[in-house]
Amino acid sequence: MPNVNVSMSSSLDPKIAFDKVSSYLNQSDELRKLDSSYTCQFNESALSGDLRGKLFSATLKVEGHTQGSLVDIQVKLPLALAFASKKVKATLETYLHKTLNG
Repeated sequence: MPNVNVSMSSSLDPKIAFDKVSSYLNQSDELRKLDSSYTCQFNESALSGDLRGKLFSATLKVEGHTQGSLVDIQVKLPLALAFASKKVKATLETYLHKTLNG
């Protein structure tokens, strides 16, 4: 399975960054359109989450970082969707930049 890794630092407190990112991932109609079996499970105390669907799986982790937080999302795509890995990465980077720095 091809992996897509996206990490982005932010000046936001780790809890605030986690809340913003997990809220989007949990409520995203775009992701549900891509995979109707998509589900999220978040662990607020660990600032982490698992996302699962038939077409992909992903993990979210937010950690304290120099004067803010570091958000890390790792996505596993099936081989049949390997061609989309660059688009997935670009989309996640754009979303994280807008959410964490906007």
